[in-house]
Amino acid sequence: MKAMKCKVLFAMFFVFLMVSYAGATVHNFGNDGLQGLTDAQIKDIQAGKIVVSTSDSVLDEKTQAKSSLITAAMIFDKPPEVVYDLLYRSEDQIKFLKEIKEVKVINKTETQNNIEFTTKAAVFTFVYRVIHNFDKNNLYMYWNIDRSFKNDLTDLRGFWKFYPYPGGKTLARYGSDVSIKGVPTWVENIFKASGVKDALKNVKKYIDT
Repeated sequence: MKAMKCKVLFAMFFVFLMVSYAGATVHNFGNDGLQGLTDAQIKDIQAGKIVVSTSDSVLDEKTQAKSSLITAAMIFDKPPEVVYDLLYRSEDQIKFLKEIKEVKVINKTETQNNIEFTTKAAVFTFVYRVIHNFDKNNLYMYWNIDRSFKNDLTDLRGFWKFYPYPGGKTLARYGSDVSIKGVPTWVENIFKASGVKDALKNVKKYIDT
């Protein structure tokens, strides 16, 4: 039962809805967005694969609270402006992330919104609010949990950065930082990379089609 609950948590954490890792400073991956990728990883994304990597650290030795840094690179078949405009509509996540059952827009402006998500899986229900920030000039968006709300999640933050790619496509760089408490390492290892990759596959399918 505990392993099932952890799986649900990871499914919610990994995409869109992610300590200073994600913030107002635009992440720099070079002019073409390929900075930091190995030759093998570049070949993988050129072949249509999603490249995902993770690194972990213990935030608090006493509580064993852990932080999981997730990064990913992928190519969308649409231009950056189109990808940005689609993902700008945070409330539309319910269309392509099956774990999300209800979305409520708390407030929304051109550069920021606050969205309340209700996520259900098996017998578990989680309600949390996420503040998304948008910088269209830099094709950049980032988000973090609304700490003024009584969330069912511990922490959630991340970003998307988009780059033009040959053929009218988009190279996307993604990052998230997930902090959790009291989860066994073996459970983390099962769901970490596979969880984010599955969610990103759903994002790619939504954008490309």
